[in-house]
Amino acid sequence: MIAMQLTWTLGTQLFFFAFTLWLGAYLIARNSKKAMLRLAGLGLVCYALTLASVILWSEAPALLTLLPSLLWIGALLHLLPDDVTIRKWLVDIWAVALLPAMMLVILNVWFALLIVIAMLGCVGLVMFSASRSRFKNTLAVLALTVLFFSLSTGLLIVPLNWFARDWTLFLLGLDLIVLGLVISVWDAFDEGEELRWHIARSFLSSFYYAGALGVMVIIAAAVDGGVTFGKLLLFIGVIAFGIVTQTFADAVQWLMDRSAFARGSALNTQREYLREVIDVLPRLPSLDPATLDEAEFARLTRRAISALSDLPKLAASPLTNLPLVVKRSDGSPLDRARVLKMILGESIERLKPQGQNGFGTSDEWRFYNALYFPYVRGLKPYARRSDLDSLDDSSRQVLEWFRVSVPERTLHNWQNAAAKLVAEDLRSR
Repeated sequence: MIAMQLTWTLGTQLFFFAFTLWLGAYLIARNSKKAMLRLAGLGLVCYALTLASVILWSEAPALLTLLPSLLWIGALLHLLPDDVTIRKWLVDIWAVALLPAMMLVILNVWFALLIVIAMLGCVGLVMFSASRSRFKNTLAVLALTVLFFSLSTGLLIVPLNWFARDWTLFLLGLDLIVLGLVISVWDAFDEGEELRWHIARSFLSSFYYAGALGVMVIIAAAVDGGVTFGKLLLFIGVIAFGIVTQTFADAVQWLMDRSAFARGSALNTQREYLREVIDVLPRLPSLDPATLDEAEFARLTRRAISALSDLPKLAASPLTNLPLVVKRSDGSPLDRARVLKMILGESIERLKPQGQNGFGTSDEWRFYNALYFPYVRGLKPYARRSDLDSLDDSSRQVLEWFRVSVPERTLHNWQNAAAKLVAEDLRSR
């Protein structure tokens, strides 16, 4: 009976279920603060749920099948550069239209064509970004894959019956897997991190545990003499449990620590710090900063400055390979990050007007203020809720100046310009 149940089609569906669930979880766990990664990962997870429904009940609700497309539209819109003026408008429109689009599809499946058209529009936006991006080849592959993804979604949702549903679902899964991998590559390049060791470690650990649990269910089914609906549901459940718990192992450990140890204890803090260090080690870059052009070096400098308060994240910056950093450090990743933080702090101090102390608001202070207070002092000028009572008078004065006199977009531009000056200082040193 097992041989009858475990057909090639079922085996393929189980593989795609496991792989897309892992890849979606990996994208979310990689950096859940990035909306693009979070939405792309959720899209893959929704496709895995679609496959689970097909495996168990031989069909899936049209809305569940369409959710990956809706989520990936948001992911692609967040992929657009910040300097694209319509980016914010498009993201807002997507967020507002998400629920109405789902309701329309529930009323009439032909409304799914609107989602497919929106996906095709995203193809054009990605190609537009590729024409002005340093990642032209990666974004071109992404645009081509999104094109096929859109067509596969349309064939799967709209009742045209041109192709067998199993084959259409298979093609859609391939498209999603390629999309997830391309997004992973793009994010690693964008962050200046190594990808292959980190993603390989996540894949092997997840499938080792999921495979071990799955084999036990198969053995139990063989001993019992057949594969029933309940055993198939259990098989899918243990695979999902093994993949999710391993991919989000750090979050699971954090929850365990919070349960076992007192909140806010030094032991909790130290264990969380060590987990972050362990996670960042496979991401350590091998890129030589001397091979970078000025624009790329300035971009990576800007990212390193934004990570000044996060030593494990700073350890993954390619700037830790600068000769000046290597010379001053003992060679360990964390010590390199510590030295890089110190060197960046020195370069930021050089932006301060000579012969002046305290805090100034004239034009000659703007670049220093834009980097020093948000990143070195850790002030958050535009946070909705700030604990002003814990700040001294000078910090309150700085926050008030930022909020009243410096629009958020202006501060962003100042920080980019200041990061270029810091990058030039690093190169000269």
